Amino acid sequence: MSDRVLLASPPFYKPYATSGSQQVQADSVPLGLGYIAAYILQESPGTEVRIIDFGVEEYSAERWWRELEEFKPQVVGLSVLTLGYKRSMVLARMVKEFDNDILTVAGGPHATVRTEECLARCDVAVRGEGEETFREILQGKELETIRGISYHKNGKIVHNEKRERWQDLDSLPFPAYQLFEMEKYKQFPGWGIIGSRGCPYNCIFCASPRLWEHVTRFRNPKNLVDEIEYLHKNAGINHIVFQDDAMNVSQERAFEICDEIIDRDLHKKLSFECQVRANKACVSLELFRRMGEANFVDLTFGVESGSDRVMKSLRKSLTVREAREAIKLARRAGIPTVTGFFMVGNWGETILDVAKTWYFAYSNKIDMKLTVCTPLPGTEFEALLKGSGYINDKTNWENVDWVTPLYRTDKMPRWCISLVYYMTVMLVHLPTSLLRGRKAKAKGLIKNIGGFLWNRIKGVF
Repeated sequence: MSDRVLLASPPFYKPYATSGSQQVQADSVPLGLGYIAAYILQESPGTEVRIIDFGVEEYSAERWWRELEEFKPQVVGLSVLTLGYKRSMVLARMVKEFDNDILTVAGGPHATVRTEECLARCDVAVRGEGEETFREILQGKELETIRGISYHKNGKIVHNEKRERWQDLDSLPFPAYQLFEMEKYKQFPGWGIIGSRGCPYNCIFCASPRLWEHVTRFRNPKNLVDEIEYLHKNAGINHIVFQDDAMNVSQERAFEICDEIIDRDLHKKLSFECQVRANKACVSLELFRRMGEANFVDLTFGVESGSDRVMKSLRKSLTVREAREAIKLARRAGIPTVTGFFMVGNWGETILDVAKTWYFAYSNKIDMKLTVCTPLPGTEFEALLKGSGYINDKTNWENVDWVTPLYRTDKMPRWCISLVYYMTVMLVHLPTSLLRGRKAKAKGLIKNIGGFLWNRIKGVF
């Protein structure tokens, strides 16, 4: 059994460095590593586990090297997100330079859908959920016997059979919050919590169908609210952000969560926000009123587009009319902030479709979270772009930042996608933010636009 385990969440969204220091901002806690650590400590109490999150820690080669020297881990586990892939590989390379005998293990979404890329630098890749798989690796079991992993053997990569999904999420311990320096996360708008795994929908831009295979598992509302209560009492957390793909996939369960919050008077002490589906079957005035009573202050709908044709192309299983009605119901229920996810650069989208999105946002006076549709690995959107010859396997994820198009679509070239994105920011996103009193958000948008123009001047874009 390995006695010292170092888990790391690499920086993302900003260029990595191999020397010097760099503070990289993040907006969420790496709960996946928290679950892994908690399960290890529960099953093998004698193991020493350390988590380093470069989302809040100062990142530098020297900082990472010092961590290796001080802790002397036997196993290093890296949480690999697609946008942080290159940084993860830098950390893995440095581990081997420090001590080639340290076992490096990659996990997370990118390790699941781009396994061989992660094995370019790591010894083992965990595919799918990692709690039990990682524990078996630490126990020193023969790699051939561990389901859900890929690894090197005799100069080749071996893919073992996949591991069955963890069915009873309530049996997992809460994330190992004691391993996080909670004070460093106070800058975040709220503390994340996960109440379910998976999504039953099949949107072409989302990696969930590949990662979870349309299987959705839920935590019991009591177990979930137990964690919320723990965070409030022990860490002083006052705002919770549900990180589920959609909290209201089951209206009945959403009611139960709200009732549990209200029964414990937590609605008087904490506020909440979450993502919700806008589909008719998932929304009702009664549900939103109950959520308002439970002090849900921000609901975010995944609208994506104001065009029914684009929604159909994205396989959203949603209509513009449904989205409009859901927003009206949330407003009638008195939810303070109603937000919408929107994207440009969608498959099949024309400039006319983008104009319909502008009209939708204006007419509904909705706060926007705007991105460029990004071909994440394992998505059908990526497959469409590859099939059309617009991208290949050499996509440089280092440059992906949710707002910079690296490709063209069947309807718009790259320059056009970039143009409509910034036109949407200037004509819709910025004005609606100002009209709704979101001065801080508007200031951030202006700063981002200034950065974009400066990069154009420097010839970086």
